[in-house]
Amino acid sequence: MTSEVADMIRINLLPVKAAKKREYVRQQLVLFGVLVLGTVVGLYMWYDSVEGTIQEKKKEIQKIEAEIKQYEQAIGKVEKYKEMQQKLVQKLKIIDSLVKGKTGPVRVLDKLSQLIPKQVWLTSWEESGGIVKVTGEALSMEHVGNFLKALATAESDLAEQDYGTQLLEKGKKAGKEKKQAKKYFTDIKLVSVEKASDKEFNLNYVKFTLNLRVHYDI
Repeated sequence: MTSEVADMIRINLLPVKAAKKREYVRQQLVLFGVLVLGTVVGLYMWYDSVEGTIQEKKKEIQKIEAEIKQYEQAIGKVEKYKEMQQKLVQKLKIIDSLVKGKTGPVRVLDKLSQLIPKQVWLTSWEESGGIVKVTGEALSMEHVGNFLKALATAESDLAEQDYGTQLLEKGKKAGKEKKQAKKYFTDIKLVSVEKASDKEFNLNYVKFTLNLRVHYDI
């Protein structure tokens, strides 16, 4: 009798154990589902955050690229301006050289005619590469020396620039601004000098040769 009761109790407990086991499995499945859902939600939030950061960085990159293009355009304009300025300066130099090429020799020869003493005569003027070989005659060595000194000290008339037409502030008088004077002739060298005579006129004189550099661009 006791054995039969025990068997009956055991049989009655089987459904209870099965129910508990099913409940445990269900709870584990629910917990697993919650964990999976939490992981998915966490991954989505992380991805969304990363994607937002990426989009922000892309916008910053686009902004920087736009600024770079603006700077490149500005630099291009500056370079173009510099190029135009250089071309303009070059054109002005060419024009200036043409003007000086036409007026320079005339001015130099005019200045030379003023410098030659009455006792000195030039017999030849040979120019090559800016260097001029001058031959001439003079009544004495002293006159040759005076001619050399006059050549060495001959300066352009642009040594001073008058500003008398300008009114200075606070009642100051207008004055003259000193500028660097430019020499017509430099590198003057007396190459040779020798005594000579003219028996027909009973005249003693000297022949001389000198080299000098002429500056027409003044």
